[in-house]
Amino acid sequence: MIVVLPLDTIERILDHATRAGGRRGPSTRAHEADPTLPKSTIDALKKAKKDKANLLGPLEPTEFNDLSAWGRSVGLTKEAETVEAAVRASG
Repeated sequence: MIVVLPLDTIERILDHATRAGGRRGPSTRAHEADPTLPKSTIDALKKAKKDKANLLGPLEPTEFNDLSAWGRSVGLTKEAETVEAAVRASG
């Protein structure tokens, strides 16, 4: 699945994800305060930013759900809502 997101949303998500130490993969500790994004999601975000494209993907639908949940958990509520709206719009 590929969704259309504003480039500034992609950049904010990627900036926050990499500012969190650049860690990738799911958290192995349930109490870890700063969850991480999977490598596939980080790579898709980096590609979109590099290409200056507003297309994010291809990712599995569950990866978009995880991205949205991650955004909410780290305080990027607006970005999470944008991801959710883009997924709905993609059908």
